[in-house]
Order: sequence, then C-alpha cells, then structure tokens
Amino acid sequence: MREAVEQGDLTAFEEVLAPDIVWVGLWPGQICRNRGEVVEMLKAAQAGGIAARPEIVRDDGDRFVVDPHLPIDDRHQVFVLDGDVVSEVRAYPDRAAALAAMEPPW
Repeated sequence: MREAVEQGDLTAFEEVLAPDIVWVGLWPGQICRNRGEVVEMLKAAQAGGIAARPEIVRDDGDRFVVDPHLPIDDRHQVFVLDGDVVSEVRAYPDRAAALAAMEPPW
C-alpha cells in the first residue's frame, strides 16, 4: 500500500483506496466521500497540470504523513489506514500542521 502511494501511479493508488474513503481538502466544501470522487479529483488535478510526487515523511503504522510535493503550495496530508486500504485523507496547509495532527489527544 505504501509503495502505491509513493509511486504516484493513479491506477495503483486507486486500488488501495477504500470504497468509502473520505478525503478532506484544505477549504470548506473540498471533500470527497468515495473512491470514485477521489479518483475524479486526482485526474482533474493531473489534467490541470498539477503533478504530485508523493513522499511519506512520517509513518506511525495505521497513519502516515505524505508530502505530495505539489508545485502550488506546501500542503501535506495525513492518511489513515483501515487494514490494507486508505480510509481517510486530510489535508493540512504545511508539514508542521500535519505532523501536529498526528499527536495526541485525538
């Protein structure tokens, strides 16, 4: 699963997304509520010239922080696992905020 994330291959990544994944973006209303919506959002970003080069920068087993290395900003994401699939992704404005979200209490 982690290899699929870091490969940046949308087909491989799609296979590790839970069917009912929730992806929360940085701004109100930026939310996907299933695999199809996530894939559509990622394809639209690629079509718009936004290419991610994902790198896992912290791995806590069932959660990890990803730096997508986007050319548009410094956002980072926290991925939450349910077994071998990604069940939730939340975006944060920068690495410090994403790393802080990994700390208790929650």
